[in-house]
Amino acid sequence: MTSDVQWLPYLAYVFMVLIGIGVLVDRKRTLGQMMTIVTFGFYLAVVGYLTLTPTSYAFGSVPTMKPFWVGNAPTNPIPFRGIEMDFYLNILMMVPMGIYLKLLSKANFRQIVGLGFLIGIGIESTQFLLDSFLQLSRWVDINDVITNAGGVIVGYVIILFLQHSPLKRIVSYFSLKQLT
Repeated sequence: MTSDVQWLPYLAYVFMVLIGIGVLVDRKRTLGQMMTIVTFGFYLAVVGYLTLTPTSYAFGSVPTMKPFWVGNAPTNPIPFRGIEMDFYLNILMMVPMGIYLKLLSKANFRQIVGLGFLIGIGIESTQFLLDSFLQLSRWVDINDVITNAGGVIVGYVIILFLQHSPLKRIVSYFSLKQLT
């Protein structure tokens, strides 16, 4: 059973995303750049909903792996243990993040790899804190850190490939040349 208090972190997160969008659109931008910024905001709101709310989803078979409990947080600290459909869906969920990071910044491949792992660690750490204080019952899983980073890398590589293809003008249309 969920309480209204469990939704407060997500609402605060959405508020911060809206502020970030406001900062990014405060400059003169092309239509393509504005579309990138606004869709990135929607994407972040969806990722936040999927990762920071007291909701749960079961894709494929019902997970049978027993968690390691750390306080109120169900955890899986062992990589590649209990791989289910959500392992692959986490990769898919983070592919747009890699695309957006390339469109919004000048980060190189090494930085993207680091950002991918930092994003995964950030999500899982936040879930751990929310489990500890609000009993959100979200799994804190090392596999999610790995798959989040993997998805970011895949998205980044897709844009790199498209930048060197006949579609490079379309990629350029949606890219922010500078964030300053």
